[in-house]
Amino acid sequence: MQRSTSSGEASVSTWLMGLAIVIAGSAAIIALLRRPVGGSETVQIHRNIIRVEHTGLHVIERGEGRTVVMLQGDDGDASDFMAPLLARASYDFRVLLIDRPGCGGSERVPRDMSLDTQARIVRLALRELGAEQPLLVAHSWSAVLALSLALRYPEDFAGLVLANPLCYADASIRSTDPHLRVVNRLGSLVAPMVGRTAHDAALRAKFAPEPVPFAPALAPLREAEGIRRPSERRRLARNTASLRAAAGMSTRYGDIEMPVVIVAGDGDRVASPSRHGYRLHNQVVHSHLVVLPRAGHMIHMTRPDSVMETIHQGWSLAHERAEAGR
Repeated sequence: MQRSTSSGEASVSTWLMGLAIVIAGSAAIIALLRRPVGGSETVQIHRNIIRVEHTGLHVIERGEGRTVVMLQGDDGDASDFMAPLLARASYDFRVLLIDRPGCGGSERVPRDMSLDTQARIVRLALRELGAEQPLLVAHSWSAVLALSLALRYPEDFAGLVLANPLCYADASIRSTDPHLRVVNRLGSLVAPMVGRTAHDAALRAKFAPEPVPFAPALAPLREAEGIRRPSERRRLARNTASLRAAAGMSTRYGDIEMPVVIVAGDGDRVASPSRHGYRLHNQVVHSHLVVLPRAGHMIHMTRPDSVMETIHQGWSLAHERAEAGR
């Protein structure tokens, strides 16, 4: 009887030890699978706060060579959301990532957040950084700022690369942040109970038809707390106001003479290609359109190699234009 008990205890111990090994191994495999692409890169990123007209603009610098200026479209730190593209572009170029005024680590412009003022501040910051004739790359909401810079200061930039641009004020802009729209309607008392569900649905919509990848950069997007803060609603209001302020400017998009490359995910549910990217391509007759099949709004994270190809294309077109002008 005693021998049988000892044998049973040994069997249980062996089973528990095997289970522990399986769990530990599974955890290690999951950790490896969830490791973001490029996470092993340890290249130094230089962060600066550039003071321009009593406003601090958050700029991240990396790499050497011809300058590529990236304007990210969403809130948050530019290095988080643009990391996959930054890792690739910095091999060939000097990259300056800029948080737009009022977004990420950049301060709001005192008393004036107009599109004209944002464009002027970004231009002054680039001059401070010695960025001469850079290629301007913009995603989503930032496209309207990039187009504003191109129209106001055409001699300052080599060309534009616009990824899933939001550049026209129409009914489609109301669907860009559905979780914020739900929160606004429900109010501060009810929002916390349903905010996370609406937030997750909005996150899926941003990446659809592609799955939401696992990456540390998405932690700010996954946090439900952010959607309860009034600052998030103010951010969306500022973005929408900037786009609506560009309604008159959009009639002049066809006047842009510098090279323009538009890259659009054909499944984008945020910046509808037919209402924005394709429409802009038809208006800027010399522009080049690149369509990524089965791609969503966040192509700078899900298709960084494809976006990188359009950056090289933008430089090639800029070089051809410069040669033709000689």
